[in-house]
Amino acid sequence: MRVPGAGKTTVACATARRLGVPFLTRDEIKAGLGLSSASVAKDGGVQLDPDFHIAGGPLSLRAEAVMADAARLLASSGVSFVVESSVLSHQLLDALLACDARVLAVHVVAREPVIDERPRARAAEGGAVDRQLSSQFQRGEMKRSIFDPPGGADAVVEVDTSDEGDPDIDPIEAAVVALIQ
Repeated sequence: MRVPGAGKTTVACATARRLGVPFLTRDEIKAGLGLSSASVAKDGGVQLDPDFHIAGGPLSLRAEAVMADAARLLASSGVSFVVESSVLSHQLLDALLACDARVLAVHVVAREPVIDERPRARAAEGGAVDRQLSSQFQRGEMKRSIFDPPGGADAVVEVDTSDEGDPDIDPIEAAVVALIQ
């Protein structure tokens, strides 16, 4: 699952729901880690650690490690699950392969104007990470190629989310069935 704004979280959540399996997402793990290290702000609200909004920062790296550990635990217990991540890191893939897990990578894509608009819309709603990622892409500091499907997966399915509405999960479900036969 790939480029910010492609629809990876929507596809992953819908897939987990359809298959009736647990859903791991680094963003949720990062939010939990951020809240566990938060403090009370002067206005009485929650004050997150300043590193929280840094894409690729210490908290993001810690969340990636926690997600890999959770995935390893589930896979070694024989539990099927869906994991959502922008980049299928070597750390996560190695953890899954070490447990002899079968890995289906879902490459979520959308047309460029759609991908450009989604993070911009979330940034307008206050998404600090979305603003940071959008500006990194615009400045050429981050290449979309880092989100290409990884080597090492048993199968790769591409899903296009350019059209609004519920994503088409049928090709993913068919690939899962093919993997477990």
